[in-house]
Amino acid sequence: MKRRAWVGSVLVLGVIAGAGALVLRGNHEEIKWRTAKVEMGSITQRITATGTLNALIQVPVGTQVSGVVTSLTADFSSLVKKGQVIGRIDPTPWLTALKAAQAQLQSATDSKANAEIVYKRNLELWKAKLLDDNDLDGFHLALKVATANLETAKAGLETAKTNLGYCTLKAPVDGVVVARLVDVGQTVAASFATPSVFIIAQDLAKMKVSAAIDEADIGQVRVGQRAFFTVDSYPDKQFKGVVSEVQLNPVVTNNVVTYNVIMEVTNETRSTYLPPSDSGAPKDPAKAAPAPATGKGHRPELASSQTGTIEYTTARYMPPGSPVYNGNLALFPGMTANCTIVTNRKEDVLRVPSAALRFNPAAFVPMEEKRPAAASGPRPAVTGGGGGLGKGVTARTDDRLWILVNGKPKLLPVRAGVSDGSFTEVAGEGVVPGLVVLSGVEEYKKTMTQGSGSPLGGPGGMHH
Repeated sequence: MKRRAWVGSVLVLGVIAGAGALVLRGNHEEIKWRTAKVEMGSITQRITATGTLNALIQVPVGTQVSGVVTSLTADFSSLVKKGQVIGRIDPTPWLTALKAAQAQLQSATDSKANAEIVYKRNLELWKAKLLDDNDLDGFHLALKVATANLETAKAGLETAKTNLGYCTLKAPVDGVVVARLVDVGQTVAASFATPSVFIIAQDLAKMKVSAAIDEADIGQVRVGQRAFFTVDSYPDKQFKGVVSEVQLNPVVTNNVVTYNVIMEVTNETRSTYLPPSDSGAPKDPAKAAPAPATGKGHRPELASSQTGTIEYTTARYMPPGSPVYNGNLALFPGMTANCTIVTNRKEDVLRVPSAALRFNPAAFVPMEEKRPAAASGPRPAVTGGGGGLGKGVTARTDDRLWILVNGKPKLLPVRAGVSDGSFTEVAGEGVVPGLVVLSGVEEYKKTMTQGSGSPLGGPGGMHH
């Protein structure tokens, strides 16, 4: 029993001594740093946004009179000319109004003629001193009133003629009908607003993209900057455009402020990058289509500003032989565009991976090893009114990189410039091509010998 007690005491003393030695030795750390190099290269700064495609000039065609739509002579994809009749509104009430205006004009004309005769007759009596001045003035006033009523009646007749003319809808521009918003038999009411009947795109060869740019990025957008975008129909095709307008009117949605930016783009023929179709459709629609109803075999020519071919259609509201646009251009109105605007580009500048500017080794090294590193260079002075910061103004945190000196991280103040997300321009004392900087941690092991003695992973895990 005494021997066993003695052996146990020795073991306990040995464990205590070993633990003390481990405590004196402290924590053991193994860090494998991830590094990057400062290099010369180009940086292209971009802004991304989502926009909507539309024709550069898109004209809604409405009616200024109320009534029932009695006929339509254009439909979706119709090619129309300026002044072409594309629809009619029931003119019956407006014909009645015209007849009433004509009757009022005739009545006003007769009243004026009678007032002139009466005035002239009484003027002779006044000259013969058979009528006093007050009576003559009354006849003169009656003539003036009759003259004014005649002018009012003439204006009413012109208004009636104009309203009757509004019953015939005409295309205001050459173009393609991209939308028909009513049907024959539908009643349109123009009492408070002008209802749209058609929407005509003047030239589908010129398109525009309207994109909402966040207020944080709008300050970088300028007219004339290059823009690129893709659409879901052709994910591998990149279209080129240019910023043509930066609208100042803010759009607030759920407390988010955006600004509309317009980009112009030239449409392209989609057959250049779509595989040929073997669906059995005729290659020349004009040869396969029936002759126009006129029997003359005449095909209206497509406007020179449009790109496409003429086809003949059996659409509901187009007469036989009417020309239509067959959609030979790639971009359609209403497509969603994934836009990229190039706001800045610099060539041959010093750059580092952006991750190096975001990295901070504070989680991997003791505090006493980080603090002396901050004294590696003078801190830039902050200038302002009176030599200090004004009221409500805060100093901007310096950009920084970390380098290894004797195996320990050391802070290197830098000035960051433009960034494309992957790389950032840097400048400052000691920043030269080939400089190795820290950008992360490949592997971090920290063995805790105090307490349970089991190995623990470092902050953030083993791999970063």
